[in-house]
Amino acid sequence: MGYRYLFFDLDNTLWDFDANAKYALQVLFEKYKLSSSYPDFDTYYRLYSENNARLWQLYGSGKITKEALNEARFAYPLRAFDASLLPIAPLMQEDYLPLLARQTRLKPYCIEVLDKLKTRRYKMYIISNGFVEIQQLKLQRSGLLPYFERCYFSEHIGAHKPAKVFFDYAIKSSNALKKQSLVIGDNFEADIVGAKNAGIDQVYFNPNPSPEPLPFTPKFHIKNLRELVKILDESFNR
Repeated sequence: MGYRYLFFDLDNTLWDFDANAKYALQVLFEKYKLSSSYPDFDTYYRLYSENNARLWQLYGSGKITKEALNEARFAYPLRAFDASLLPIAPLMQEDYLPLLARQTRLKPYCIEVLDKLKTRRYKMYIISNGFVEIQQLKLQRSGLLPYFERCYFSEHIGAHKPAKVFFDYAIKSSNALKKQSLVIGDNFEADIVGAKNAGIDQVYFNPNPSPEPLPFTPKFHIKNLRELVKILDESFNR
């Protein structure tokens, strides 16, 4: 029978979050003349990124609010080097999200693969924990939006990936069948664990595998998006 319903994570699965965020942060680093307080941009970026990842984990588990995340992620790297810079943290946050949403770099082969899947009439959806207004702008400006039947955002559903209720809602709302569905994502905890716990097959998109063992073996494991097409082709031959 094969897979027919494809649920894609957005950030770092299709839309190149790391590259786009780094560019946006470098623009802000220069705009606010942070080189006077930091040895270089990479030092600032490392502090920001490590703390931002921690904050998103807290947000995903419901331990902090969207507002707290936005406030803390710019304050932390400023406080770490020069507390006198703290007043510019809210200004950087105000500038950051619109600037980030205007970036359009995608993962390699993204459009090529989506074109092929659209031609083959797969039903495709976005599933994301990101902020709704920013994710929608990313999808529009990068040209991704027309490929998808619908977008499912945690803010609308009221639960974050990896919560089973998130995946169950997306499946039910799209009239999909779990046995014909695939979740494709780069975040092992949010996408792969979440999908497995909801009884949905998973494709772990991991271009740079770590030597550390995974908690379990995903149904599929890919290093680039072209490999997804091969998986789908083979699913119809089983």
